[in-house]
Amino acid sequence: MIRRIGLALGLAFASSVQAMPHIPFQQTEGTIIQVRQGCGLGRQLLDGDCVSNSAVRKLVRHCQAKKMRLVNGRCEPRAKRRPAPPANPAPSST
Repeated sequence: MIRRIGLALGLAFASSVQAMPHIPFQQTEGTIIQVRQGCGLGRQLLDGDCVSNSAVRKLVRHCQAKKMRLVNGRCEPRAKRRPAPPANPAPSST
């Protein structure tokens, strides 16, 4: 009895699927969601490895404590600011 009911439901479903009109699926350019550098949610690419965001924040704090900045997974010295060049006085006409 159960097999007959299952067969009847299966045939009813299969016939209704064939009766559905075919509509082409329209894809737009915005359907692809890019994840940050291919590492996934909550992770980012650092020096070629996917690292969790919390580990990156820890590295940033570590570098900031040394008065440095994080560049490609390493602490590097901050660029020193160059002094502004002195203003040249206007040339005098003689």
